[in-house]
Amino acid sequence: MGSTLADIARELGISKMTVSRAINNNPLVKAETRELVLEVSRRLNYSPNHFARALATNRSFLIGVIVPDLMHSYFAEILHGIGEVARSAKFQIVIGNSEENTAGEMNEIEALRSRTDGLIIAPSTPQAKAGSYKRMIDEGANIVLIDRTLDGLDCPMVSTDDVEVGMLATEHLIGLGHKRIGHLRGTTTSTSKRRLEGYKRALEKNEIAIEKALIRECGLMESDGYRAMKEWLAEDDLPTAVFAVNDPTAIGAMQAMDEAGIRIGDEIALVGSGNIHYGDMLRVPLTTVSWSRSEMGRSAARLLIQLIEEKSDVTGQKIILSPTLIVRRSCGANGHAKAFVP
Repeated sequence: MGSTLADIARELGISKMTVSRAINNNPLVKAETRELVLEVSRRLNYSPNHFARALATNRSFLIGVIVPDLMHSYFAEILHGIGEVARSAKFQIVIGNSEENTAGEMNEIEALRSRTDGLIIAPSTPQAKAGSYKRMIDEGANIVLIDRTLDGLDCPMVSTDDVEVGMLATEHLIGLGHKRIGHLRGTTTSTSKRRLEGYKRALEKNEIAIEKALIRECGLMESDGYRAMKEWLAEDDLPTAVFAVNDPTAIGAMQAMDEAGIRIGDEIALVGSGNIHYGDMLRVPLTTVSWSRSEMGRSAARLLIQLIEEKSDVTGQKIILSPTLIVRRSCGANGHAKAFVP
């Protein structure tokens, strides 16, 4: 069993207040005293009482994190980055899953908001319903948006350049010789809308007509990609290449194409985005657009802790991580391989 502040104070012949100040790096404590306190606390296996700390500071030292999907590694990697920063600042995280559902997201927020010092959220809520977030922020809630953003909110946000994601994927396919490129679009989230915008920009830049029939309604889950591709296959009018809004959607589409006997990378080129960790281990490794999910999590956690501790005004700060293309076999070219020519 670990020791207490009283044990350390007794060992050194000083007050519990001095021990507490030393452990919390209070500038009123001399450097030599702090070193002695830390040395004894390590030797006595001191473990701070989370609840006592919370009572003393009127904080919970809990951070709520609400994500839309815990089935795939993408958000798990974001959570890893959040946890890394949170632990170093003596915070713990509580996780909620909205399952890409606005009502579910609001229920998770309601459950976690009163129990935590702040929330990091990847919102499923569409822009049209962003008013609920505005009200919470106006009421003093500490909120950081991650991966997906909502316009008009006075809170920090961390994302990647999703327009560039769409452009990178589509221009790569154009560079491989494709002229008829489809897109499995996502939902009303900012990521979906901006990747669609990037897809369109790349086509326009290369003087390729945008065909509405090649932009297919989809979603963000594997099941959505599977369903959308099954419907497309039934119409017997596939393009030579497809850019999917994210990797789960791409993987679902791959399953449907596999079942139909279509050779991915030979008969059709496919690119996803998000670089989920097993994308390179699929039967046909998935070409994708990548950015650091761990850094996204670390950045969001740092911003939220700054909000909570009011050390600086970060309310309007927006951090945008740069994406890069990762070429694998699903697009028909992976470095040494010959480009697919339709």
